[in-house]
Amino acid sequence: MGARFRLIIALRLGAVHWYPMKTAERILVVATELFNERGERNVTASDIALELDISPGNLYYHYKGKDGILSSLFSRCYRELAGMLAAPILEEAFLEDSNPLERSWLFLTVLMEAMYQYRFLYLNQSDLMQRYPEIDRGMTRLLSLKRQTSKQLATTLLASVDIGAHPQRLDHVADSMAITLMYWLSFEQLTGSPQTSQQTIHRAVLQVLSHCAPYLGEQQTGFYRECELIDARLLDTHAP
Repeated sequence: MGARFRLIIALRLGAVHWYPMKTAERILVVATELFNERGERNVTASDIALELDISPGNLYYHYKGKDGILSSLFSRCYRELAGMLAAPILEEAFLEDSNPLERSWLFLTVLMEAMYQYRFLYLNQSDLMQRYPEIDRGMTRLLSLKRQTSKQLATTLLASVDIGAHPQRLDHVADSMAITLMYWLSFEQLTGSPQTSQQTIHRAVLQVLSHCAPYLGEQQTGFYRECELIDARLLDTHAP
């Protein structure tokens, strides 16, 4: 497991501790929480200041209103997601492991946990992309990275059936995986099924990986059985 991947997992599991946050950082943290809970459209800069018990002037000293906060949050989200998505593309041995399915599951779990942290961006992405050119460009670049990363995952997971010999089929699988990565949070919101964040994330991971299953023939049953085992083990690890 690469150093970058270990660090990402450590951050996600809370193994890395930060010093007390300064006001600028607290603003971003609270804004993220409010955007996720209420929806970005329903939160104003004054709401954020009130939640923090600071004056609107103090907030404007650090960020030029809600637009400045959104810009900072998206930049942070973009850097984090782009860094994760680039790892399988740039590092040839990233997915090489005795169990590539578990490796892929872990990678997708970490990725989708990061997306879940900034879920307000995905739950309202079409509107945000129309209102903010910066978000429009960034989301488009992230989609391109998700397609490339999905192709790497599919190539690795379907190596035993040599799907690489059929580039068009491989592209179809990769695009289906990328579509799920882009819109799974909207789907979960529309279905309204009550689940914990970890259950939601792991169900989405299975959905992404399941696009490979139809090409596995007789290996499909073993694929799903192994997914269930990985799911149960990781959910147990995250249990309080």
